[in-house]
Amino acid sequence: MQNNIPPLKPMAPIFSQWHYPEGAHKRDLRIDFIRGLVMTFLIVVHIDIFSAYNFLAWERFGVVTGAEGFVMLSGVILGYLSRLRMEHDGLWRTIEKQYSRAFLLYKTSLFVILSVAIIDLIPFIDASVAMTFKAYSGKVYHLYPNVEQFWQNHDRIIAKFLLLQYGPHQFQILGLYVILLMVSPFILWLLSKNKVTVILTLSWIIYFINNGFHVRITGAQFEWAFPVLTWQILFVHGLVIGYYRNEIWNFFHSKRGAWVFAFIVVLYFAFLFFTYNNPLKEIPDYLKLHVIDPQTFHMIYQQFFLKNSLGIGRLINDFTILIFSYAVLSYLWKPINKLFGWFFIPIGQASLYVFILHVYACIIIANIPLFQQGNFWYNTLAHTLVFVSMWLMVRYKVAFNWIPR
Repeated sequence: MQNNIPPLKPMAPIFSQWHYPEGAHKRDLRIDFIRGLVMTFLIVVHIDIFSAYNFLAWERFGVVTGAEGFVMLSGVILGYLSRLRMEHDGLWRTIEKQYSRAFLLYKTSLFVILSVAIIDLIPFIDASVAMTFKAYSGKVYHLYPNVEQFWQNHDRIIAKFLLLQYGPHQFQILGLYVILLMVSPFILWLLSKNKVTVILTLSWIIYFINNGFHVRITGAQFEWAFPVLTWQILFVHGLVIGYYRNEIWNFFHSKRGAWVFAFIVVLYFAFLFFTYNNPLKEIPDYLKLHVIDPQTFHMIYQQFFLKNSLGIGRLINDFTILIFSYAVLSYLWKPINKLFGWFFIPIGQASLYVFILHVYACIIIANIPLFQQGNFWYNTLAHTLVFVSMWLMVRYKVAFNWIPR
């Protein structure tokens, strides 16, 4: 096939000695770096103990969480790689690979869901941290049936299991990704026809309609946190961004694009200002701003920044932080990579592997009494041990032949 991907325009001549070396790597290490950072934040939030890392992971870079980053970046990477594959192998071969990937992730989801239930049957292990969800109100939701329920309704429960209607809350977003991956070939087909306006228009229409009606199309448990018809907007836009990565890059390196980027930077810092006014009691006063009073903050947050329904403010913040962070890494790559790349890049390149293993890490930490005392420094040690363990397992490719990456 003819190569229709335009070459990248050179970066502006500022900080030129620190620029990302475009074309020097087969992968875009900037995306791997961001994805590694996102996975680290996911681990901090899912291992629900308060440590020094929470000062960074609890919406400190904007009114965003690792979940949105996971979905959007999955779309970006898929869009970028799919276009390359389509240029080389054609559309239908690319679609075949998409479905193979979706089926692999589906089987992986079933394995993790079942394995957690089996682990809980071991007498000296309590897997309730993965089998229940405690809401902010204090109410505990059971995410698995008990043994008695299984024997009474085993046919129905097995069907729900196969439909991913059970599972650890730390792992639920993978169910969303499986569904989105299943519909991605249709989006790729439209992209191959240059129907990007149709794709984005449909995505926004579905997003706004579902924020009014709150439909859970699969009935799966994960849709309470990640409704497909709402969260598709992150994945779809990520797919488009990845597919047109070169064109978008070139736009931002034009005169008009420079003004748009300047506006995005201002917008990003406005979101940063807002989130640092969050009156979270766990965050010390010296790490917060006190310009917006708590009542006003909560009112704005509830109106525009809710996570499950992807409030419009949160959604815009997701896009601004992606563009801003990618630009920062592009122009300041060498010092940032030297300081943090050794950790975040390997984690990002094996993000699915790390995401799967972190479910079991949650159970392990929950079963170590030392880390259940509420001690800030013990909790920081617990998170650090998980980070180091994950990095070492990636570094030495432990079980890479069996665990998807």
